[in-house]
Amino acid sequence: MRKILQKYDKFEEYLLIGTLVFNVLLIFSQILMRTIFNYSLSWTEELSRYIFIWQTWLGTSIALKYKQHIRVEILINFLKKIKNKKILEVLVNFIWISFSAFLLYAGILLCKSMIARNVLSSGMRIPLVFIYSCLPISSLIVLIRLINDTINLIKRKE
Repeated sequence: MRKILQKYDKFEEYLLIGTLVFNVLLIFSQILMRTIFNYSLSWTEELSRYIFIWQTWLGTSIALKYKQHIRVEILINFLKKIKNKKILEVLVNFIWISFSAFLLYAGILLCKSMIARNVLSSGMRIPLVFIYSCLPISSLIVLIRLINDTINLIKRKE
């Protein structure tokens, strides 16, 4: 499991960096088209928005990996002197796992709805299920990371 996660980590980081570079170039080309040629490409703004949505949702997994999510640390800091603060951290992870499982389920229902209604984007005319699928995919990735983190937390010695 650890080797698979390490390979996925590298893939995810390269994917996010690559899409960031592509998005910057896309927006830059749109600016050039508007200012120099006085012509606007309608699809670049929409594609840029969709790439940003995917980056944000996939970025939650990387933020979890590096422990960069915003958390309320007051209870953990208050309980530093208590030996069983690991219990609180496991409880927080279980709450987060529950929320991620809910997002996974809701995301699957949303994607099924998009497929059933065959909803297309306004500018590029691509199926919106490709955009909305970032919710269940990223929720599944976060769920796997959280379960792995919780197992490591339980195994860890105080």
